[in-house]
Amino acid sequence: MADRKPSNVPAPRPKSDKPAVAEPATEEPAKKEGWLGWTLGWIVAPLTVLGAIFGGGVLLGAHFPDGWFSRAIVWLVGLFA
Repeated sequence: MADRKPSNVPAPRPKSDKPAVAEPATEEPAKKEGWLGWTLGWIVAPLTVLGAIFGGGVLLGAHFPDGWFSRAIVWLVGLFA
């Protein structure tokens, strides 16, 4: 059997009922974020995290004034005062 050389002609495609050119999919515009979501994400959440850090430090300082954490904070503040 002789080897066949590949041809530059593409193989025929099977016929289908779909059009040759597909229509572009219509994308829905992005839904705007409401004021509640924006407020929760940019104001309430950061204030909650900062409040928890600050409140935790206040509670530690109030209940353990001679603890290592309180002394470290006093030392750190003393560096800049």
